[in-house]
Amino acid sequence: MKFKSPFTHHALERILERYGTRFTKQRQLAFVRTLQNPKFTIPLTDNRRACYFEGKWYLLVCSQSPRPLSSIIAIQTFLRLEDANEDDKLVLRHSDRYIKINDDAFGVLSMSERKSIDRPCKKLVELSELSDSELPHDQIKSADRILKSICTDK
Repeated sequence: MKFKSPFTHHALERILERYGTRFTKQRQLAFVRTLQNPKFTIPLTDNRRACYFEGKWYLLVCSQSPRPLSSIIAIQTFLRLEDANEDDKLVLRHSDRYIKINDDAFGVLSMSERKSIDRPCKKLVELSELSDSELPHDQIKSADRILKSICTDK
């Protein structure tokens, strides 16, 4: 069976030119699987999508199959991250997935938003009124380990 690439020749040239990445057949298939995963793909305006693949954001233009409910995608081209238009940036700025990935490659978040996602959230932990002698030793060690993991200040 012949491999049918979802990437146009133009798209493969642009990804090499703009991202310095060469996609083998295996990486092309892995990219398409990631592109179809809503955890790592954000639909933008028009046919544009932002896709987080192998620790890096990509901005691309793709087209859906004309058949309804088809998941076949043709990747037309890759744009530079700085080619995101204002509408794209607005979508990214309000995307929980973009914020959760915590990599503002498009530079759309304000400084306060960047600071808030860079720091771990502070958690309130209520301790009971028991003394050390009233708690079993293994519970004390477990609680100490948990507190150290969530209360580390950097």
